[in-house]
Amino acid sequence: MSENRGPLHLLLIAAAISLDYILHAVGLAWIGRYLGVAGTVFLASSFGYSARKKKIVKNGTIRFFLRLHCYAGWIGTLMILVHSGIHFNALLPWMATLCMMTVTASGHVGQYLVRKLREEVNMKKKKNGIDNDRDEDIERQCYWDSVTLKALEKWRTIHMPIVSVLLGLTLLHIATILLFMNWR
Repeated sequence: MSENRGPLHLLLIAAAISLDYILHAVGLAWIGRYLGVAGTVFLASSFGYSARKKKIVKNGTIRFFLRLHCYAGWIGTLMILVHSGIHFNALLPWMATLCMMTVTASGHVGQYLVRKLREEVNMKKKKNGIDNDRDEDIERQCYWDSVTLKALEKWRTIHMPIVSVLLGLTLLHIATILLFMNWR
């Protein structure tokens, strides 16, 4: 994926609006209801990454589960955005949708931080491989590496509570649908 995630985030929104428009134009708007279920399944599967990191799931590489997390998150978000459509008839679904978009944007920030940290570490390893005599430079580089790592840890302290709010809003939305709506 590209370095700058902003245009991809906008592309995701534009794709959702376009797909919703097409479904309405061809008389298949009802499909949007069920895309919410499918999108939720995709988002739920993205939690495999957390399960693998915590060793709940023991098979498969972390890299595979990270890719699954990213792609399932994108596909699930797209489906749920189409499910949401441009319908302003209820507050709870829109709160959940806005929270989901915040989680998606937060995930992009995390990807950026991880990528930058890896690039800096690799660059510093190459540099240290060439010039190992400079202890002061190594100490300075270790300091900046630790600052970057702390920034990533702080990002997680923001990302995970937002995910928890999203999960709560999603469950509340599902419960209200099951209690009060007729899916015919």
